Amino acid sequence: MKTPVQEPLLLSKINVNKKSLFVSSVKWILTVLVWAIFAAWIGVIFLFPTQFGNELLVKYIHATSGNPLGITGSLFLVLSGPILVIAFLSIFHLIISGDEELKQKKSSKHPGVRLWTFPVLVDGPFGVVSAAEFIGILLFAVYVIWALYAYIIQSLNRVSEEDLTPMEEG
Repeated sequence: MKTPVQEPLLLSKINVNKKSLFVSSVKWILTVLVWAIFAAWIGVIFLFPTQFGNELLVKYIHATSGNPLGITGSLFLVLSGPILVIAFLSIFHLIISGDEELKQKKSSKHPGVRLWTFPVLVDGPFGVVSAAEFIGILLFAVYVIWALYAYIIQSLNRVSEEDLTPMEEG
């Protein structure tokens, strides 16, 4: 018989419950669906500055012109609708997960690196920035540069299409 001193303090009486194949496959499908919706949402946001994105937006606004909320409600639905869907899918994922017990971690020789805890910038204007936050900052910076580039190219195309004649000196 073990004495209390010899018993481990943490994770001593955790029973790892094997979930059914159905539950694990539904959780996997929900995770993939959430990531697909997120990637599509980012893609739509990156398409807005392009001519193709503007044409799609105009078609969508004309299609939803009878909406009681008007153009503002249509734009709100386009930009925040996918996030609301992701939130509801995440709630469903949590409900399916139930009260999962903590799983005993396998002791590995090398510590794991997680994006949300791995510090990338330690002494900067944002304080300590994790890898996930740094990816978000880079994604935002790339979007701003992309949007400026796209709008400048569209403006230059409009200027070059117009018939500009030099002023005649008189």
